Amino acid sequence: MQDLMTIKEASIWASKYIGKNVTPSNISYLIQYGRIPKNGNNGNAFVNRYDLEEYQQFPLQNSLTC
Repeated sequence: MQDLMTIKEASIWASKYIGKNVTPSNISYLIQYGRIPKNGNNGNAFVNRYDLEEYQQFPLQNSLTC
């Protein structure tokens, strides 16, 4: 299932999901270093909500905020 969001939308959603401030830069970092896959083409990056949820299932190993 696909629930695609822009990087900015993903940062807002992730902030609400984990209860901490998550910036678009945090989401871009996750994409850049292969922590979550990028969806889209022609320079348009989209993030699947389910990929973010899966990434946060292991809070001791992963963190969206610095």
